[in-house]
Amino acid sequence: MKIAHLIFSLIISLISINLIFSQSKDLLQQQFDQQIAEVNQLAKSGQLQEAIAKGQQAKEFAFENFKDSNRNKISILNKLNFYYRFLNDYENELDTNIELFKIRNEDLKQEQAVFAKSFKNLVDYYNTIDNQKDIIPVFKDANERLIKQTEEAFEFRFEDERAAFLQNNIQPYLDLFQSFAYQTNYKYQYLNNQLTNNVLITKGALLNSSKDILKVLETLNDDIITKKINEYRGVKDFVSYQLSLKEAERAKELFSKQARLIGLESELVLYYRRNSQEKFSLEKNWRRTQLKENEIAIEFTRFNYHNTKWTDSIIYVAHIFKKTSRTPKLIPLFEETQLQHILDNTSPNEVYNSRGSKSKRLNKNAVEDLYSLIIEPLTTELNGNTTIYFSPDGLLHQIAFAALKDSNGRLLIEDYNLIQVNSSAVIKRMPKQPKSETALFIGGIDYNYKTEGKTKVDNAFIANVRGFKSNRGKDELWPYLKGTKAEADTLKTLFDSKGKNSRFLSAKAADENALKQLSGKSPNILHIATHGFFYENSSKSLNNQDINNEYKTSDNPLLRSGLLLAGANYAWKNGNNPYEEEDGILTALEISNLDLSDTDLVALSACETGLGDIIGNEGVYGLQRAFKMAGVNMIMMSLWEVPDIETAEFMTNFYEIWLENNSIRQAFVETQRKMHNLYPNNPEKWAAFVLFE
Repeated sequence: MKIAHLIFSLIISLISINLIFSQSKDLLQQQFDQQIAEVNQLAKSGQLQEAIAKGQQAKEFAFENFKDSNRNKISILNKLNFYYRFLNDYENELDTNIELFKIRNEDLKQEQAVFAKSFKNLVDYYNTIDNQKDIIPVFKDANERLIKQTEEAFEFRFEDERAAFLQNNIQPYLDLFQSFAYQTNYKYQYLNNQLTNNVLITKGALLNSSKDILKVLETLNDDIITKKINEYRGVKDFVSYQLSLKEAERAKELFSKQARLIGLESELVLYYRRNSQEKFSLEKNWRRTQLKENEIAIEFTRFNYHNTKWTDSIIYVAHIFKKTSRTPKLIPLFEETQLQHILDNTSPNEVYNSRGSKSKRLNKNAVEDLYSLIIEPLTTELNGNTTIYFSPDGLLHQIAFAALKDSNGRLLIEDYNLIQVNSSAVIKRMPKQPKSETALFIGGIDYNYKTEGKTKVDNAFIANVRGFKSNRGKDELWPYLKGTKAEADTLKTLFDSKGKNSRFLSAKAADENALKQLSGKSPNILHIATHGFFYENSSKSLNNQDINNEYKTSDNPLLRSGLLLAGANYAWKNGNNPYEEEDGILTALEISNLDLSDTDLVALSACETGLGDIIGNEGVYGLQRAFKMAGVNMIMMSLWEVPDIETAEFMTNFYEIWLENNSIRQAFVETQRKMHNLYPNNPEKWAAFVLFE
């Protein structure tokens, strides 16, 4: 076993970013370094054309002599790309961008192949062992190396590449570890600790690390860095939208812009490393969770079950621990197909004037079945506690935990304070309360748009962004929501009475441009009462009307969810609005690229704003992720269609209680209980809303 362990350690140690970018410190490397020094000297003396000529020679040298490593190729291409951009030599800049983009893709493919080979070696060894316990030290060694390699990879990459790295290279290992623990009935305590820490590391890893890079850089107030950030946001907007279009409709600059985006990300990461005071680390430990007495944390997670080979089973598990726990308790719950069956068979809503599209409604059988599936296996551990912190995963993001009811008809919210978090790692003994000094309330929006007297915007990119026709029907454009104006007006009056600084936008003024202008100077509270939309994964069957609807067919889940603002009906009906630069349809993708880091709470008084695609351990890719990416601390949103009147009632109660007791979590729980007392037989009127951080 020791020999096998050593062999595997040698194999797994090959999985390193340094393998791909290895340096050859030989005579050839010295010659190349000398050429680079000469290029730099020419550039510093202002002789850019001479620097470019010398750089071209260095490029040919690198491509001829470093066929097994791309590091030197990338180095000289980046220099040439900068010089061409400085001289406004668009054609040569485009060529170098294309070369850089191809090389980067080659590197990532090679990296993925190395991880896949190592994973196969691990599985082959695992399948040959006679004593199950012998695999534990191998898994321990592999897990430690994987976390270290993830940290190294994340240190030099932004979100898209980080997501691919986790999903393609790391997740198979984590699923294998969980499969083994499941097969052995979670009897190895060390492995249970490791698995729980892995959950804390991977949940939100992409979101938190990418967000922190820009946040740190923006505080530096450096003109050069600020210019880079602004360029990054602009290029990212362009690339994201172009990728949402059909290939034939995409701009010819897309390829070069993709490469430029990678270059900008590399530059920003380099600035971050130079200016960050802390060493980048993904390390998390469940024992450091700051729980109090009578509080318990539940980390829900799911994994693809591996049993000698991959199966089609997705298994859900609860990781439970308290302040006094010596080791977490891991309790297997159900297969995803069981939960999906309940959700698919929930009776649909009756149609009423609510803030979104048709959705699902909780019924008696559903909430009891969900309670039996999710909560009942945990009751022994939950007894004796007053507060439950829970972090959902997968389809559990669609569940209103407060409305779950046992066989005696008692709601979960009646027995426990329920606090939803992105990860237990965010739990603090003395949580920082959101500020409420400034607020912007948006409601009473006019979704219609008149073209009389308007002139078309001379912007080909904007005109091509919305390539779809809505399938809401000829009479199903977004209607005016009468209750939202009164709701926002009432809330502004409440805040004014408390001496707060608040604003109210409605009708035509509540447009997309007004919201985007908040970037970098957003209020403490942003409350938006409007229609919201979410379309499920485009892999599901589509009818003929769906084919040209980008909000249903896009591969990017952040384009399949959004909010409707002033004038949105024109673009929704016609596919685009050539009269305006902003069409009134604010997608999650657009939100994700804003800077709303000054906003502590976003309240979305709209339908289905809590939904989105479920991707890996990163949770819901929809509006909630978008606002988190924009830097918002806490978000309140809904899981299903919500009635207009009761929504306004819920929001008013919530803000009144919060401004009175200054505890946002307690205010949310008290509001849920108050609404339950008012509507004991109608959880659909209040249970849809969730508050999480």
